[in-house]
Amino acid sequence: MKQSLYILLLLVFPAAWRVAGQDTMKVALRVNVKPDRIQLRWAAGSSATWRYANQNGFTVVRHTIVRDSIPLDIPEKTILTLSPLKPRPLDDWQHIAQADGYAAIIAQALYGSDFEVEGGQAGISQIIALSQEQEQRYAMSLVAADLSFPAAVFAGWGMEDTTVRKGEKYLYQVFPANAQGLHVENGSAYSGPDDATELPRPLGFTALWGNGSVLLTWDYKLLLPWYNSYHVERSYDGVRFSRLSKTPLINIMGNDRMFHTDSIVNGITCYYRLLGVTPFGDESAPSDTLYGTASGKLVHVPFIRQVLPDGAGGVDVTWEFDEQGEDEITGFELRRSTAPDGAYVTAVADIPSDARNVNYPSPLPESYLTLAAIPREGAPTVSLPRLLQMEDTIPPAIPRGLTGYVDTLGVAHLSWESNAEPDVYGYRIYRAQTQGEELIPLNDDAHRATGYTDTVDIRNLNARVYYAVASLDMRYNQSALSETLELEKPDVIKPSPPFITRYESDGQGVFLQWTAGREETVRSFRIYRREKDSDEPLSIAETGDATVFSYLDTAAIAETDYLYTVTAATRNGTESDGSPEIEIRAKGKETDEGISQFTAQRTEQGIVLAWRHTVRYIRSVAVYRREGEKTLSLWREPEAFSREITDTAAQRDKVYEYMLVIKNRQGKVFSKTGNIK
Repeated sequence: MKQSLYILLLLVFPAAWRVAGQDTMKVALRVNVKPDRIQLRWAAGSSATWRYANQNGFTVVRHTIVRDSIPLDIPEKTILTLSPLKPRPLDDWQHIAQADGYAAIIAQALYGSDFEVEGGQAGISQIIALSQEQEQRYAMSLVAADLSFPAAVFAGWGMEDTTVRKGEKYLYQVFPANAQGLHVENGSAYSGPDDATELPRPLGFTALWGNGSVLLTWDYKLLLPWYNSYHVERSYDGVRFSRLSKTPLINIMGNDRMFHTDSIVNGITCYYRLLGVTPFGDESAPSDTLYGTASGKLVHVPFIRQVLPDGAGGVDVTWEFDEQGEDEITGFELRRSTAPDGAYVTAVADIPSDARNVNYPSPLPESYLTLAAIPREGAPTVSLPRLLQMEDTIPPAIPRGLTGYVDTLGVAHLSWESNAEPDVYGYRIYRAQTQGEELIPLNDDAHRATGYTDTVDIRNLNARVYYAVASLDMRYNQSALSETLELEKPDVIKPSPPFITRYESDGQGVFLQWTAGREETVRSFRIYRREKDSDEPLSIAETGDATVFSYLDTAAIAETDYLYTVTAATRNGTESDGSPEIEIRAKGKETDEGISQFTAQRTEQGIVLAWRHTVRYIRSVAVYRREGEKTLSLWREPEAFSREITDTAAQRDKVYEYMLVIKNRQGKVFSKTGNIK
């Protein structure tokens, strides 16, 4: 059977089918699972194996591994081919070849005396002609079999197993028949009817609309385990679709993405969708629908020839543009950006189409300029970017609104207001450890944000830290420093304790004088006093001023031994350890302490006892009572501040004697008695 076939093919040869082998006969197998059958499709791994198998046929064996979802102890072997599968005789191909062009290609490859396939637009015949005739027959037959499963079955390279059962799993093996003594790698696949799944929809389908055409592209590699070819469908209403070609499209270049160009009329909306096709002829559900409109494209591109200062702070921009393109545009736009590949904004709009020069009055100190030709239809054409650098020696404004704080971890948090100048590039932050010290920059490169964090030592003797900020423009012109910001460090350590350097006692009281460290955090000094026989010190005063280093204790009681200590306190109340205690006897004047009055008066509520005294630093107050001839005994212990108490249990017909006893902190006792009938 000699014939020449003229078929348009856009093909790629699946890698799984093209495994070359010299000493080993390899077979590749894939399956397609249906609920009621399993389709098998296999291919020889080399032209030599292909030629051998076409003469001797293929044997297909099925091993049942699982039944009713339970693995079998001994798999059941079934030979599905009673005799090896070989290509049908030449005379049997006439009918199928007339209806299926791919079957005709396989017949030509198997039985043609010479092999000639002209690929038309794809030029595939030129590619195949570079190989030997045997390789050419082998490769073309595999491609055709991938595009027509019935033709593959007719050639003995596929079959359907219709004896499958639900709940069973099979291991299929395919190998060349009568290959004893030869090294064979069987094609194998494990599957069952329960593995049937829906085909995935094609992904990554996108479109690029041009002048009278659209470029369609989609992800080929991602779904290669399912699809080796695709159909593209087009619609003008989004409802009724028709295929662009009868034959499916195959990735002839072997790229990760596939591309197809469709010629369309400008101004008409077109809809496209994509369907994947498996080697078994099954088609997927359509992809998402794309739609758009082709439009004319301006081919004339402007070119900026020069940009010159105008002497008034602006620039004159001159460009070139083909006069033949003036009728196709509405005018020009001058655009600017801070980066060559950044976002461009319009600087000068509505420039006439016949203009070749425009003044740009307020350019940035540094920017990129492009000129866009605005077409009457379609997308603009844009010139190459042109760098514009204006002469600039004027620094930006001084930053304002500098604020901040230092947290307990020693991190200084700074913030300030953003400068309004468009050419501000960033900021430089300065710091000093003490007031009046020269501020030192913390960053060499411009800091782009309006906030900054700095780590400071909160355990040194400096209670404050000082900051200032300067702004920088794109030419690194620097402003003057902002107002200096003073920040207080948190108190995390005790100040050093004071030391009492002088003390004396006279008629005025006990005089103390001390010295202290120079920590800036100290805000006051606290004076403590305790009697020699007491363990509890009493806070008797706080200076409230860190510059006061002396105190006179006028409340000290004469002839009393005291121990004094002084502490330093910070602004948040952190207190130092106490100074070493000093012991001193008070030499103040004797006081006229005593009980000046003690009265008892009978009332309706009982006997009211009242008293007056001049005792200071009271330790206790006690009232004793005697009824008639009984023994005097303790009756009540009022509070030290009390001046009156009522005996509500006293009877009217009895005589009572009361005694008031007051004891001060030095242990001195004052008493007074009173009687009532």
